[in-house]
Amino acid sequence: MIDTFAASRALPSFRITQFNLAFYTDYISSYDELTTWPKDLREELKNVLPFSTITPVKILDSKDHGTEKIAFSRLSDGKQFESVLMRHEDGRNTVCVSCMIGCPVGCTFCATGKMKFIANLSAEEIVDQVLYFARTLKKQKQTITNIVFMGMGEPLLNLEEVLKAIGILNDPKKMGFGIRRITISTSGITPKIYELMKRGYKGRLALSLHAPDQKLRERIMPIAKTYPLPELMSTVNAFATRTQLRISYEYILIDGVNDTPIHARALARLFGEDSELVHVNLIPYNPISDVPYRRSSSKSVYEFAKVLSDLGISNTFRVTMGDDIKAACGQLANNE
Repeated sequence: MIDTFAASRALPSFRITQFNLAFYTDYISSYDELTTWPKDLREELKNVLPFSTITPVKILDSKDHGTEKIAFSRLSDGKQFESVLMRHEDGRNTVCVSCMIGCPVGCTFCATGKMKFIANLSAEEIVDQVLYFARTLKKQKQTITNIVFMGMGEPLLNLEEVLKAIGILNDPKKMGFGIRRITISTSGITPKIYELMKRGYKGRLALSLHAPDQKLRERIMPIAKTYPLPELMSTVNAFATRTQLRISYEYILIDGVNDTPIHARALARLFGEDSELVHVNLIPYNPISDVPYRRSSSKSVYEFAKVLSDLGISNTFRVTMGDDIKAACGQLANNE
């Protein structure tokens, strides 16, 4: 850490300011570009502190060039994980960061869950994913507009490192990234959502819901057995009330499993009458190996969305990005 390096050498505070400006704001690509520091001090820094805790080992670009997936290897042990940059047609650039290698939650429709849990990522490894893409976009005179914790892993099961990373991303003396442009996506770890509120998290929350009732949710998301839906929904509603931010309910549409008008009406009932802070993000199922699920038909998607709209539930259908390079929702698995 730069603070430790500076403290051990009794560097004046302005050296930290210079470093933070160059590293977190100007997005320098090596310590050689830290020209506000004397050359001998830069050389010493290079010998002591790696420029990044992760290194790209494979880059995949989608056919439409809208999605870029990077396989990173972390310096600490060589273990690999994936992150994604999505370039939206409206000009937004979203970085989908990972917080783990693998995932312990085990959702039946998710390739990362099939990997099982391998390791947590540190705050520095999380931030270095964002910095990598920030440097890439800088060369194209673009910037990151959104950061979503929707890559590998369950963010609330690595909460300390995730919040530490968000602190660096949001710190005005570092990246200064607006907290409302950061989203944590969770499969529904109820006690940790309470902890998020207790810790004063003011960013956005997305809940991977995917089913309108407890029985079906348990079938496709085993974590639901530990954190029942009624208590989970009550907790998420409390979060929405406290922050006054709309909750994004992620709902992957799987043919014949959760995509009928009956399911849509049940989903609307789950939200109740007060749905002002509710938005359902309808997501096409993205195929993964050795799983018999299929993507819902266009007709089923239309009917599902129409039922929600008729019942006053805000919803959108997420356009699939990067499925040709296995970078879409649920496909990250280190198998390229």
